[in-house]
This record gives sequence, structure tokens and C-alpha cells, in this order.
Amino acid sequence: MNIILKEIISESINNYIENNLDNFYTKASHYPNFIPRIEDKISWVLAKNADWPDCIFRADFEDLNVKKEISNVKKLIRKRKAPNAWTVGPLTKPNNLGSLLENQGFSNVYHQAGMALELNDIENIKKNKNDLIIEKVNNEESLIQWSEVVSQVFGIKVDFELLKFLYLLEELHFYLGKFEGNSVSTLMLYLSSGVAGLHAVSTLPEYRSTGFGFAISRFALIKAYKMGYYIGVLQASSLGENIYRKLGFKKYCDIISYALEKE
Repeated sequence: MNIILKEIISESINNYIENNLDNFYTKASHYPNFIPRIEDKISWVLAKNADWPDCIFRADFEDLNVKKEISNVKKLIRKRKAPNAWTVGPLTKPNNLGSLLENQGFSNVYHQAGMALELNDIENIKKNKNDLIIEKVNNEESLIQWSEVVSQVFGIKVDFELLKFLYLLEELHFYLGKFEGNSVSTLMLYLSSGVAGLHAVSTLPEYRSTGFGFAISRFALIKAYKMGYYIGVLQASSLGENIYRKLGFKKYCDIISYALEKE
């Protein structure tokens, strides 16, 4: 393990992994089409016209009546005044909140690995052989194509007005991968919390197992390194985890999403 990552681990790499994600949610909550609640004990962003981002995050119920706090949030979810997606990570308090949520009718619906990589050697990671052309999104037409790929891959409704808002922020960079003239792969790079976070990495199903996810991730990480960032972080699905390990990422924590079961 190299010196930079050792120093960050001493400050807890989990902080960087989860804070990059939480800060993105907070950033998105500033757009008018989303209803935010950003507080010390709990935060969320509730989408009016989309499926993403739409979640509860950064819960800190330490020294509180946890059962009561969960019950209060459940009532708001039932009334559709809070998102029915609760993200639990290593910074969540108490650290057994996931089990407590399951005891109160929530289900574990999505499990991701919180991963990190030192970028010093990213340019030395061998580029795989494929014909993917990767471009930074630089106009509305490309942003529409980016949105369409993400919507299709994840099966979600994306608020395009939010994307236009995020696109103008200097800390956010959108990348689009094209193959034979077709938009097939996406990535969003979020430079926050002192690290480079990879988000919305996707490849259309018919183009999977082609190395496109590896290629667009490597490309974005090299760009981040050249901008002065030395650590990359992400939250990987079970499918994506193997791809990121090929880039040198290692798992440091779990990020789990819970949803309240229907009555």
C-alpha cells in the first residue's frame, strides 16, 4: 500500500467514500425539483419528478431513541413525504442501524461495496483493447444521450433539468462512451471531499463484457489525476466490483440501501 492511501486510511477512507456520495446527494438537493432535509441527525433528498437521486442518508441517531426516530421516518415515508430508500454506510450511527431497520419492516434491497484506489499508477494500468470512443459531455445533445443510457441501464426516470444544473458545476464532469456511432456507456465524475468519485457508471446490456466500463472508468480517473486528485472512490455493485478490482480498487466498507415494505 502506498503512502498517500496510508495517510488517508489513518483519517478513515470510509469517510471519503461515504462523504463523496452524501455530498452529491446534498448538491442535488439544491435544485428546485427536489425537496431536501439536511439535518445533523438525518438527511434526505426527495425527488418530485424523478427516481434519482431520491434517498435518505447520513443518519446519526446516537444518544437518541432510535426506535422512535425510525418510526417517525416510517410515517413520513407512508405519507410520501420522505424517500423510500434509506442508505446505510460505515458513518451511520448507531452502527447496527441496518438491523434495526429490518426489525421495523425495512428490507435490504441493494448492496454495494465502498471501494478506493490510489491514482499514482492509474496511467500504467494497461488499456484494454476496444473501439470505445470516450468524450466529455459538452453540449445538451450529448447530455440527453447520457441521460437516456443511464435511464435504460438502471431502469429509472432521470430529471433532465437536474442534469443541466449539475453540468454547469465545475466539480462535476460527465463522460459518454460511443461505439460505432452509438452512445453505449456513461460515467459521472464528482470531485468532492478531497477525492474523485465515480458515479452512474453504466453500459447498455447488449454491450456488456466488452470492457467498456473498465475503459470509461480508467479514462475518467486519469483525467481526475491530472486535475490534482490522488484518490478515487466509488460504490460498486456485485457486477461492477470485479471490473474495478482490475483497475486496482480495493473494498473498504459496505453501502446498503433499505426500503420499507408495503403494508
